[in-house]
Amino acid sequence: MSDQNEEIPDLDPVLKTGASPRNIQAATKAISRIRGLGWEPLAPYPGSDTHWKVRCLLGCDGGENWQGVMYYSHMRRARRHRGCHPKELREAAIKALNEARS
Repeated sequence: MSDQNEEIPDLDPVLKTGASPRNIQAATKAISRIRGLGWEPLAPYPGSDTHWKVRCLLGCDGGENWQGVMYYSHMRRARRHRGCHPKELREAAIKALNEARS
């Protein structure tokens, strides 16, 4: 990240190399990706092969936003939690959420 004014994302202290440029870049990419898929991180970025505490923002589970742990690799492949909307409703909800953020 070349811009000195860019915000450094929260990183889990268990990351072996700490706030290295690679971890900062990976965290920034991961956070952007999951937000674009309708997730909200509830904990610092833990690394790619570790559970990450997140919230689903799609209003499933009877209007409540599901919270739990997911692997980043599962979220980036558009896997969801049990009880999430069916795929076609999920895609429309994600699109609406992203449009509202713009």
